[in-house]
Amino acid sequence: MSARWQERCVVEPAAPDDIVRGLLALPAAYVLPLAAGGKETACGAGEGEYLLAAAAQGSLTLTSTALYGLLDPGEALLVRGGGRCTLEAVTDCLCFALRLRGRLPEELLAGQLEEGVARFPCGAAAVRETVTALMVHQSEHPPVGGALASTLAYSLLVKLRSLPDSGPPTGGISPLVEAAIAIIREEFPFLEGLDDLAERLEVSKAHLSRSFVRKTGISPGRYITQVRIGYAKLLLQDPDTSITYAAEASGFANANYFAKVFRKETGMSPSEYLESALPKGPSARRCPEQGADPW
Repeated sequence: MSARWQERCVVEPAAPDDIVRGLLALPAAYVLPLAAGGKETACGAGEGEYLLAAAAQGSLTLTSTALYGLLDPGEALLVRGGGRCTLEAVTDCLCFALRLRGRLPEELLAGQLEEGVARFPCGAAAVRETVTALMVHQSEHPPVGGALASTLAYSLLVKLRSLPDSGPPTGGISPLVEAAIAIIREEFPFLEGLDDLAERLEVSKAHLSRSFVRKTGISPGRYITQVRIGYAKLLLQDPDTSITYAAEASGFANANYFAKVFRKETGMSPSEYLESALPKGPSARRCPEQGADPW
């Protein structure tokens, strides 16, 4: 991940005048560094708005009322708002996003929009350039004016319209990989490994692995592990959660195997993580395990 963007950043330009606002406004721009499995829901677009998200590095999914889409590195996706949008990192990734409002997105991208969604396979660089410009203005000449933000947004839409290989939102999406990610996210505690996943998808394990790695950069088995460990970490933040329970609820065969995988993924044992997550002070407590603690 770029050393320049290590923290979540937001710029909220001032609103332009009423005439410009009706044409094109840019209410917010985001820099979103996300670890694998990390989620972002705060940048969703409301009624009459669009969310434009770009995967500058790594892969991520965008879920909204209109779409469940996978963004490969370098891709951008524009989604008409009106509901909650969730961005989730498949791998460690760097996402740039914009909220847009007005009638120009619909008019300028009419050839690419299909049911309120447009995909730009080479659009991430243009989105990143626009967000970076807004961040620089915010840093050097705050606050960012509404007219300037609208001008940058207009230039971005013109660039996206002229990019090669733009097409309807189905272009470049792998239904197999999206289905695999959906099953993993929803049923990871019950999956019995890659064989079970491939059987559910009615494909060979080899074909699933090749397709998954090609689209996300990691194997499906690795992704299952990341999702399980991420869920276990959430459970262990509760002082009443035992390590055995966290292992079972996350889909691991036993606590010893869970402890081995947890240390490999996080660099610490489950016990060490549990202790680090507990509040400090005399009221801090943890749920004891049965027998000696081997972790």
